[in-house]
Amino acid sequence: MNERDLAKYYAGGRIGIGVLLLLFPRRMVKGLWGAAAAGSPAVLFFTRLVGVRDAILGAGAIAALQGEGTASVRPWMSYGAAADAADAVATLLAYKHLPKRKRFALLGVAAGGAATGGYLMTSMVDDH
Repeated sequence: MNERDLAKYYAGGRIGIGVLLLLFPRRMVKGLWGAAAAGSPAVLFFTRLVGVRDAILGAGAIAALQGEGTASVRPWMSYGAAADAADAVATLLAYKHLPKRKRFALLGVAAGGAATGGYLMTSMVDDH
């Protein structure tokens, strides 16, 4: 798999997660944090915000990948990496308050996304 294919999967995954968070926030929150959190209007509000953010970042990357070359893709990879790094920091700050069986996975997903975006942002070779 080359970097361009990896970027497509990275962006597509972000769109998928974003759409799920936006359209099914209660179900997503319940699966991650339990029924009590899924009943909070504030938690659902922020879940939708994160969903919109991820869907936009993924759509921007997909649109950039439609062009020739990778120069326009690199900024979108950096935006995604920055968002995922911020998510990893937020996860660390809330780590002891997250469900014990899920907190490491949440951190892993965020850190993995940051690492993938960082790798793509620095390794994609311009292919004009």
